[in-house]
Amino acid sequence: MTAERKPRVDKLVPTRAIDRQLARTHVGTPDQDIVDMIESAPGWSDPARAWTPALRRQTLRYALWRHHKNLAEYAWVMGSHAS
Repeated sequence: MTAERKPRVDKLVPTRAIDRQLARTHVGTPDQDIVDMIESAPGWSDPARAWTPALRRQTLRYALWRHHKNLAEYAWVMGSHAS
């Protein structure tokens, strides 16, 4: 997955909450830990929330995209761009 193109997601995907959470998450965190964090979030298992399989996939795809984007931005800021 690349950090270049933002994935298209349903408006029900909590992108702002994911952005806030990942802003406080170390950029070196493994992808599986990001997935585990999202899946353990309040409401993920709530039947009243109507998390369809498609909505779950989109949420995870967005979270991993954001995580990879944060990692790319960190690498750029730390000097990888100065070649």
